[in-house]
Amino acid sequence: MANPGTQQSYDLKVGIKLDVEDVIWLISPFDVPLQGAMGADNRTSLSEGPAFETKVEWLDESLLTPKTTLAASVASTATVIYCATGTGIYFQTGDLIYVDGETINVTGYGYTADSLVVTRGFGSSSSVAFATGDYLLGVGSALAEGSDPPAARAQDRVDRYNYTQIFGPIAITVSGTEQAVVKFGLTGTEFDHQIANRMKESFISIEQALIYGVPYVGTATVGRSMGGMLNYISTNLDTTTTTMSDSALLTQMQACFDAGGYPDRLLVGSKQKRVISGLDSTNIRYDQTTNVRGQVVDFYDSDYGRVSVILDRWVKTNNAILFERDQAQICTLRPLQFEMLAKTGDSEKGQIVGEKTMRFRMQTHAAAFNALT
Repeated sequence: MANPGTQQSYDLKVGIKLDVEDVIWLISPFDVPLQGAMGADNRTSLSEGPAFETKVEWLDESLLTPKTTLAASVASTATVIYCATGTGIYFQTGDLIYVDGETINVTGYGYTADSLVVTRGFGSSSSVAFATGDYLLGVGSALAEGSDPPAARAQDRVDRYNYTQIFGPIAITVSGTEQAVVKFGLTGTEFDHQIANRMKESFISIEQALIYGVPYVGTATVGRSMGGMLNYISTNLDTTTTTMSDSALLTQMQACFDAGGYPDRLLVGSKQKRVISGLDSTNIRYDQTTNVRGQVVDFYDSDYGRVSVILDRWVKTNNAILFERDQAQICTLRPLQFEMLAKTGDSEKGQIVGEKTMRFRMQTHAAAFNALT
């Protein structure tokens, strides 16, 4: 029945053209800074390289640096000292060690691991008591003229490894009818759109595995998995700090430096990025020409070098990771790619698959926090 009078939008409802924006907005975030973002030094977050096997290996080696700490306190008259685990070999017969104002002379190795037999008060220095944790610094040797060298020393390398992880295969299947239907927001076909979405999701999975992955060799029924950064960092691991501060960050940077490293990357999530940007809030800048006020920290300068602060939305609030760019390397056995599958029935079929892993060398040169709030 016709409607008499003025016609309104409430009356003529059939056949109305829908007002739909011809764009599809991606609600879920997509950022993978470890796989492509640039640091403040204009270099990528991580280095990249190839893999040739499902198991990748690398060797870590340490110098016999004549420096360690005492594993136990020492009385002023004691003639045996105990070095930190695994460091007794850093010194040899004839070496001189400086500790808290006293110089001692190593005369041999003790009967227990990492113990040294010493003569106290070398060179008229005064014998004093030492505390657990005091530093032992080698200051050369005092062998008599014409002496043969002491027994040779060597320390084996450490074999470290990771496994490649297969990301996928992830299926994309779209019927012939679905391909033909015209839709808002698509610049190509539905099949192409689904490929793009699944590819983004796969890169996010890789990003999260690079941080939190656990290495597993796999079996005939269970696949392999790769280890991430936090799996390898064990020496400089802060499990107590709850609030990021200059002091806490510098302590970890110092630990990395003392071990021989120069960390230049700090990977953090959204909460800790705010904390770091506000560490020196008294120096918030105001630009009168642009009327902009604020403080953004892209890098952190200290006595131990410049560190690029990398914001990664996949890092949890309680974590922050300090490392050198070149010690972490993404290794690709098979690049993540899409490939068509055989057509069966009335549908287009394909899959996304790739295989990657990571090498994380010299873990003592890196540090991590895992109790931040």
